[in-house]
Amino acid sequence: MRKRDFVKLAGLGIANRILPAPLYGFWQRAMEKQSPGRRVILVTFGGGVRYSETFAPEGLANIRRLAALREEGYFFRACRNEGVLSHFNSTASIVTGDWQRVDDFGFEPPASPTLFELYRKAMKAGPLDAWVIATNKSFASMGASSHRDYGPTSGANVVLPKQLLLDAVKDVARKPPDAGLARREEVLRGLENILHEGYEGVGWTIFKGGRELNRHVRETLTGALAEFINGPDAPTSGDELTFFIAREVMREFAPRLMLVNFWDMDVAHWGSYSLYLQAITRTDRLTGMLWDEIQSNKHYKDNTTLLVLPELGRDGDTDTSNGFLNHRSGDPSCRHTWLLALGAGVKGETERPIRHIDVAPTVAALLGMRAPAMSGTAAPELLR
Repeated sequence: MRKRDFVKLAGLGIANRILPAPLYGFWQRAMEKQSPGRRVILVTFGGGVRYSETFAPEGLANIRRLAALREEGYFFRACRNEGVLSHFNSTASIVTGDWQRVDDFGFEPPASPTLFELYRKAMKAGPLDAWVIATNKSFASMGASSHRDYGPTSGANVVLPKQLLLDAVKDVARKPPDAGLARREEVLRGLENILHEGYEGVGWTIFKGGRELNRHVRETLTGALAEFINGPDAPTSGDELTFFIAREVMREFAPRLMLVNFWDMDVAHWGSYSLYLQAITRTDRLTGMLWDEIQSNKHYKDNTTLLVLPELGRDGDTDTSNGFLNHRSGDPSCRHTWLLALGAGVKGETERPIRHIDVAPTVAALLGMRAPAMSGTAAPELLR
């Protein structure tokens, strides 16, 4: 069976076990009573991408949507990653405003308070107002820090869409043969292969961390996912699942702060340059679709800042013909990235370099909250 057929069949199985119910009337009414306020969405080109395949002249063909949106936003041509060149530490540095040096694979949470904890505590925000949606399965601990004054109880909801889907299908596969899904084992094996298509190691062990999703939240997202993968546009990659869940969270809960981590580009580790370029093009398309959702969603239109940046680059080709495979050399191709800001009336571009750790204080200022001292500095270009 083709990948798309496997996923559609899995959707049939999930749909059979979901009981649709208006579980969120109270939340929706409460959301409608909220006063208008700034919202911020962070999008990371996770897995790492080089300037040469994106905003360099030769790379613009891979990011047609972002290249066009550049004229509408504010573009920082130089955004520096001066920290540990690993995925978890790089993204954790972005959301804390301090360079993080914890376990590279997500076994430890960030050491400094995250934006999500700071926001919820400073603004007395509820648990549905801060989210992390991550294709990278090691990001379970990204929503909250180990800082003694904060922690998971004030952190973000963390959703790993591929694991959410796999858990649902496993539940179906455990049911007896007469429970409504034919070929359970075949579906399960096929789906595991689909969801394992990225460079994420062997198996589906998720590093437990942060708060478990509220049961109603999980049921809402799983029910929507069932309808999606059984529809005409069934996802064929982890990032497509991530986009869908992010969009569903925006429509159902309208959080004021959200991190969306795309990840398909890390397929570069397998050594296929063509798959790496395809992943860049897909991430560009999905980021554009996320911006379209912002523009059409009444809770986000005209009051949202979207910040898009790679978590890191990848090795250059100076000493090897296939430097795109990895991202540990520390050369300029690894550390020199970019940042594009959209919304809130900002427009222009600058050569002035900023750093990954400048993102968090900028977001804090945009959201109007007083944050504790961070190593980074807010970007005045976005605070007009």
